[in-house]
Amino acid sequence: MTFLSKLGKFLAQGISMAAGVWPLVAPLFGSKVSSATATIVGNDLTSVGQVVVQAEALIQGSGTGPQKLAAAAPLVANIVKTSELVAGHSIANESLFIQGCTDLTNAVAEILNSLSTANVNSSGTPVPTVPPPTTAPVPAVMANAVFVPKTTK
Repeated sequence: MTFLSKLGKFLAQGISMAAGVWPLVAPLFGSKVSSATATIVGNDLTSVGQVVVQAEALIQGSGTGPQKLAAAAPLVANIVKTSELVAGHSIANESLFIQGCTDLTNAVAEILNSLSTANVNSSGTPVPTVPPPTTAPVPAVMANAVFVPKTTK
């Protein structure tokens, strides 16, 4: 199991992360960057990482890599569009831009998957699943009732 899939599995189950891996993934969940010298590029890269982790957590199952990439790439494109990298520029080749954002999304997923899973542990228990909705019983007096819309004059 890769780092990203293990992390995504725990997040999808609603399990809190153990202290050993939290310092590594905390920036992926909106934590302030502790270093005063952090650059905007680092923040944008962290934002891309957040999107990749969210896609991993939301879309579970084997063989879902293309689905996760398709879900995350448009969000990454929005991050890139608002980054200083392209700020003030207009995109002349939209398909090339989308391909680049898709490649960036895939690259960040590969980077996260390259990390060791040794410190990815959980604490707590999974959040219980929500039961499927049930149909409310119809009162006997309403069972054979016919709805006639009221007309206005």
